Amino acid sequence: MREQAAAGAGAEADGPDAKQIEAMVAALEERLKGTPDDVQAWQMLGRTYAALGRADDALKAFRKVSALKPGDAQALADLADALGMANNRSLEGEPERLIAQALKADPKNVKALALGGTIAFNREQYPQAAALWERAIQAAGPQGEFAKQLQGAVDEARRRGGMAPVAAASAAAPAAAGKTAAAAGATSVSGRVELAPALRERIAPGDTVFVFARPAEGPRMPLATLRKTAADLPFSFTLDDSQAMSPDAKLSSQQRVVIGVRISKSGDALPRPGDLQGFSQPVAVGARDVRVLIDDTVR
Repeated sequence: MREQAAAGAGAEADGPDAKQIEAMVAALEERLKGTPDDVQAWQMLGRTYAALGRADDALKAFRKVSALKPGDAQALADLADALGMANNRSLEGEPERLIAQALKADPKNVKALALGGTIAFNREQYPQAAALWERAIQAAGPQGEFAKQLQGAVDEARRRGGMAPVAAASAAAPAAAGKTAAAAGATSVSGRVELAPALRERIAPGDTVFVFARPAEGPRMPLATLRKTAADLPFSFTLDDSQAMSPDAKLSSQQRVVIGVRISKSGDALPRPGDLQGFSQPVAVGARDVRVLIDDTVR
């Protein structure tokens, strides 16, 4: 089903509550004072910092995770990603070395494969990028939403590399696999973000775009977040439990959510006057093809 974002220029900010996010960060920081070796807490703190655009703090948290789990592929991949974010989205140098270590530790680590593909693509090594991304799709599961999102990148890499495109694996999947995918869909929401034509002149390619899901009722604490740039618009998205900011607040724990999108020139996840935003109507967890139109201004 398709859901249209609510209209109304000049709407009040209706996203994550700043006090709630700050309270969660404070709780995690306090928790770590007593249990400084709590890996899960450091991971959640790193994700929260990253969602808030606090790149340096996120980097410190993921360095701690990597120190507590030396040689762990996921910890290495997360650290590489955080380094890239702190270094103006560049994966050259230390991030690339960490990605190589992660793939040596686990050749099927999805994040490391995806990041490795990005490095190859940026270097115009298109066959290598396609190969890494195809491996990421297989490791994540060809029936998953991640595969659907990444397939477009694979096709683009193959096109630029003079290779024939490969049809999405889900097109030829047996019925049993389709049922499995449908059941798994109850833990995610996917759709497309678009920008109202009247607002195109008000954004720059480097502006930060936050996509988040919050409960349809009750606290506005985000359940899952995704960070993109205005240059990506329009784009498809998937939100699921892997993007949770807290282990106690996950998308799969809700029946209905609201999907919000905010464009921030400051890079701050908390709303500021002048930010652009849009929201869906409440949708069921598991919904596909949710459309969110950015057509409002935060006052």
